[in-house]
Amino acid sequence: MPKWIAWLSSCLALLATGCMPLEAEDAREPEAQAQALTGTEAIDFASASTLTNTDASGKSGGMAVLKTNSSNCTVGAYADCYAQYIEFSPSYTGFLTFKLSSLTQAAPTPAQVTQLQVLTKYQGPGVATSYYQWQLYRFTTSSWVTLANSQGRGDWVWTPALTLNLPATEVAANFVSSTGDIRARIVKGAGTDAAQLDSLRLQVSWDIGTTCTAETDAAFCSRLSANCGQVSGTDNCGQARTVTSCGTCQSPATCGGGGTANVCGQGSACTVAAFPRGTTWMWDLEHNAIPTNLNAQVYVVDLFNTSSAKILEYKTAGKKVVCYFSAGTYEDWREDASQFPQDTYCTPGENCAQSVHILGDWCTSGGGCEWWLDHRKQAVRTVMTSRMQLARSKGCDAVEPDNVDGYSHDDEISCTDQACWGLTASHQLDYNRWLATTAHSLCLGIALKNDVDQVPSLADSFDFAINEECQKYNECGAYKTWFTNKNKAVFNAEYRVDSGGDTTNWTNCTGTGTTCACGESGFVQGDLRTLVFSTASVRYNNVQFACW
Repeated sequence: MPKWIAWLSSCLALLATGCMPLEAEDAREPEAQAQALTGTEAIDFASASTLTNTDASGKSGGMAVLKTNSSNCTVGAYADCYAQYIEFSPSYTGFLTFKLSSLTQAAPTPAQVTQLQVLTKYQGPGVATSYYQWQLYRFTTSSWVTLANSQGRGDWVWTPALTLNLPATEVAANFVSSTGDIRARIVKGAGTDAAQLDSLRLQVSWDIGTTCTAETDAAFCSRLSANCGQVSGTDNCGQARTVTSCGTCQSPATCGGGGTANVCGQGSACTVAAFPRGTTWMWDLEHNAIPTNLNAQVYVVDLFNTSSAKILEYKTAGKKVVCYFSAGTYEDWREDASQFPQDTYCTPGENCAQSVHILGDWCTSGGGCEWWLDHRKQAVRTVMTSRMQLARSKGCDAVEPDNVDGYSHDDEISCTDQACWGLTASHQLDYNRWLATTAHSLCLGIALKNDVDQVPSLADSFDFAINEECQKYNECGAYKTWFTNKNKAVFNAEYRVDSGGDTTNWTNCTGTGTTCACGESGFVQGDLRTLVFSTASVRYNNVQFACW
């Protein structure tokens, strides 16, 4: 019989900060600001999305008992009243809705909410046994944001009062809908133990200014990061507002043409860089600066480690620059790693440090670990869009999104139904085509990296190909059919000693054949541009030889 869980109790104070900061030109006097009507009040939830996986444990009222249990405890407001808990079975994810209209002390608008807090008392199993999270719903992006989880909370240790806050980077108003709804949910992961909950409440704080001078149109546009076109939103006084024109763009830039709404940029008017058959290349993902006189027309470099100034230097020297990033894995050392929600790389219920989604066995202590991503989630695509926008702003001509064959690894790992994602070939095709479409919308070329089995289905969407070890495994034929014969470059890398320790005795040559790094049978010189590295380290000064 599973161990009873005395989980969340007392109050759940959902966070949501509201009013956007005033601009420098805001005309409110300090005296007027001091007269603002502020307040805080805790309210009960108005509805639950589902009763699935809950059990009233002998109490009538179902989820409704959560509204009153904290006041019914006969041994103290913050005591452990086990008998009054409602039980949540594993994998529960139903949400609770709170309404601003439930407030009795004031009637703030969504934009005037300055803080939301979740207050709780609970007992529960440690993260090694089970998994649970507290989350709030961000309406502006239609996504859930984690406030806290059971990591480090102890195993069945009574927590008398816990205040859960939104991350400091979040704006509370984004968590309140236009109709005043606020949603909270508890995610209960895998495990044999149920979770028992006593009370959920939302503490709302607000600031209603008694006077407010509306900002200028220019200030409104600037605050919303808009420099062209019509823009609608909420002004500094919390009122709906539309500015018919935030400015115009100079040709050839158009409003939104660079892929970002209400921002001047080039999109449809631009020409994506071409990478025709026979183009020569150099691949270096480790150095942040390499010589500009290497025998290569294309430099492939790391997006994050290479500065805009260095990319300009390469281009001034006549090189096309391709910028590398991983589109299929979460790398915990990247500068934007915090933008990935945990559930995009670690299934709820897992110990992330020992997740079945870790890529290989090469994680190092203290950092440097990589997980496969669930690229079906919108949060992953949001980060990848930002990465391609960064590539565009740095001056890259094209991008090399790596690890775009996660579907072929999903069924190789040893996992439970809870831990497996079930990525399919169809999911991968959809994601890879989305990457190509997004790159082209930013006027970036894009390489298809590996994913050999899907080359026939994807070649038309990509401008050139980059492959590792197709000659070693006799897999290059599809590239000739679908890329080379359509005048698209194929860049190939082989290794004398690869990351798995396997040694291949490649010999330098310029002919064809299956025993050298110059192409499989049926290829002619130039069909593949092959670099042979001494080891698996990808850097220009580790090239054993190049087969041009």
